[in-house]
Amino acid sequence: MKISVFTQIILIVLLLSACSSPKQKDNNSTDTSGTSAVKVTPTSLSDASDKIVEFKEVVGKHKVTYIDFWASWCGPCRGEMPASQQLRDEYKDKDVNFVYISLDEDKNDWTSANTDFGLPNGRSFIIPNPSDSQIPLVFSIRSIPRYILIDSTGTVIDADAPRPSESGRIKEVLDKMLK
Repeated sequence: MKISVFTQIILIVLLLSACSSPKQKDNNSTDTSGTSAVKVTPTSLSDASDKIVEFKEVVGKHKVTYIDFWASWCGPCRGEMPASQQLRDEYKDKDVNFVYISLDEDKNDWTSANTDFGLPNGRSFIIPNPSDSQIPLVFSIRSIPRYILIDSTGTVIDADAPRPSESGRIKEVLDKMLK
């Protein structure tokens, strides 16, 4: 039975919040304008302009979302980036949402790698509080690179999707999902 990724995240957050100690650190941060406080939650992501968005805002608006969990220090992740760029270019006019979620802890390293690889604005994110994030837990991220396919309803279709360098395999899956 497939469970919506949103349902999985909510369940894990509720379970962990019930088990957490009463003294929790304050995870509030401000947006780049400094005019309003934005709560960083266990499912928050941050883009290159320091805008905080929720994971659910990033997925589910397209027929297919292809998530790449990666980090700037990961050699195999870096090695997949040229194939990922080629795949993005090939599917640019189709309803595929390419999302990059970095597990970097150093934002400067992530920012530099974003620039090096030309990752698209609004599609590349870093986890603002990696130690408090539920996102890697929900997807059981134990090693990277890791690719996940999600459909328009937020259902995980493939939790261990083919890499961009597995061109024939990933294109076959994407084309089938786009029908």
